[in-house]
Amino acid sequence: MSEELVANMVSKMQNHVIVMGYKYLGLYVVERLKELGLEYVVLVRDESQIPALYKEGIPAMGSPSARSYQALVRAGAARAAAIICTFDDDGDNLLTILNAKKINPKIRAITVVNDDELHEAAVASGADVVVAPFELAGQILAMSTVSRGVSAVFVKGSMKDRFIAEFPVNGQSVPVGFGELCKEAPVIMVLTGNGELLANPPDEYRVTTGDIIYVLTERSELVEVERRLSKLGVISFDTDAS
Repeated sequence: MSEELVANMVSKMQNHVIVMGYKYLGLYVVERLKELGLEYVVLVRDESQIPALYKEGIPAMGSPSARSYQALVRAGAARAAAIICTFDDDGDNLLTILNAKKINPKIRAITVVNDDELHEAAVASGADVVVAPFELAGQILAMSTVSRGVSAVFVKGSMKDRFIAEFPVNGQSVPVGFGELCKEAPVIMVLTGNGELLANPPDEYRVTTGDIIYVLTERSELVEVERRLSKLGVISFDTDAS
């Protein structure tokens, strides 16, 4: 792979993804994009990284801070579907979004903010999705000490401080109707034992061994929800885990 080859590849891309930065997070983003079979190009501040990326077969371009706008133009931002900003410097991420939106107002902009106080600034700059990885990780780690079921957390907006918890149905449980189950806990969906995801099961669907139930609840209600599900016989509630 060479600079000329990459430029030619990118010139033909449509609805591709531009990944800004290739350190810890950028690396994982690229791996997931590969798995999804999506076209992408990586832009890096440090151009000394590029030869190593070429050896890995990763299309990459330089994007010095002083030429950020021009680099986005070369990366085909006008034709791209999305841009993902993973720079360590929040200012770099916000500037990149501003430039990308100037080139293509319809581009979907996704960014991390390492300083949570910049969340609103990122939104104001045009970001469609803002992720605060350190706050998110902190919430998950802290709440995982409260419940073994926590699998996701919400940290912003109207869903702030709500959690999704997943619970395998107790192996010794008696089948329970979904309608009855929802009277005890805010269950939002069920993954059946045969792998079918039921987002809105009928009330008569009976939750049984092999199913996994997903509950959306608030921080203050999590342990109480577990207790009610345990009392109903749906899960085994280990009080030592809370």
